[in-house]
Amino acid sequence: MNEPEITKEQYLKKARQFGFTCRELELGFLKVSGFSNRRIAYMLGISEQTVKNHFTHIYEKAWVPGRKEFRELFLPGDPLS
Repeated sequence: MNEPEITKEQYLKKARQFGFTCRELELGFLKVSGFSNRRIAYMLGISEQTVKNHFTHIYEKAWVPGRKEFRELFLPGDPLS
């Protein structure tokens, strides 16, 4: 089953309210776009552990336990949108 696409506009509209840094905004969008930590690390020229560390902070700021719940924050129809 294909997951609905989240546009950058949808993502940024919601993500800005969490107080993410510029780097966290960038990584978060790559994650909701479906990229793995390994691929994100390769694309940005950083280690996979650095990506994981960023996501620890991102998930804490967004008050979600993991990537599935993080992605769901940005889907259309979310009551918090």
